[in-house]
Amino acid sequence: MSGNIRKNISKLKKKSIWKFKYISLLNPFLKYPETKFAVYTRGRTGSTLLSDLMNCHKDIYSDVEIFNFLYSGNRVLFPMAYIESCSKRASALNKSVYGFKVKIAQLKNEHKYKNYEKILSGLHKKGWKFIYLKRENYLRHKLSNLLITETNVYHLTGNDQPYRKKINVDCQLLLDSIKFGEETELLEKQNLKNIPYLEIIYERDLLDNSRHQETADRIFGFLGVDSHKVKTAYRKVTPDDLRDSIENYDEVLNFFKNTKYFDLLK
Repeated sequence: MSGNIRKNISKLKKKSIWKFKYISLLNPFLKYPETKFAVYTRGRTGSTLLSDLMNCHKDIYSDVEIFNFLYSGNRVLFPMAYIESCSKRASALNKSVYGFKVKIAQLKNEHKYKNYEKILSGLHKKGWKFIYLKRENYLRHKLSNLLITETNVYHLTGNDQPYRKKINVDCQLLLDSIKFGEETELLEKQNLKNIPYLEIIYERDLLDNSRHQETADRIFGFLGVDSHKVKTAYRKVTPDDLRDSIENYDEVLNFFKNTKYFDLLK
């Protein structure tokens, strides 16, 4: 296939993606959802697990990261219209509640919205509810990111076998990543300072399977829907004992022993 043909096909794909981003806005048979919410989060926080639990409810459709290029195809020029268009997916599935996941990096860095926080405040003014999902243990959070980069295993379900290969951790890189995570949390909270939200913490609310129903019921109450039984096949990817996944565990332990993050290794 010649280079020109490839370019033409690529242009057609981009045009199609752009066209279908907003097509649901024009469909009079698809209604807007009665209740709408956004899950403001980051990667490796349990957002896939959370969506799986929420989608157990007969009235809720918890969507993907709609601003991820895997789903949007390219940059979204009209974010509010795009979100409203996506929200009609709930109607197509006979659901009355719609939500999607979004990360600060997607809005700020990938789609390059200069005033991305106005998108969040705009949704709030339109009646959207917010769930703020985060992890408190940033050391394990960043280790999880390092592990998936090495193994390419993002999730485990059912009888999936965990990836047993150990990784060698760059201690300084890990420390820098932890500090970056703390800075990002401050920015996230700044974005949400004038927006009421329900906070879900991975370690408290999702890590232990026995807490899933309680967590789901808290969310259902927040969204104004009845309780519903939930279950999930997703399992934790990172071993509880970090010795099972870190090749240079003793080096990492020694590096962090005089820092405030030392207890996070346990």
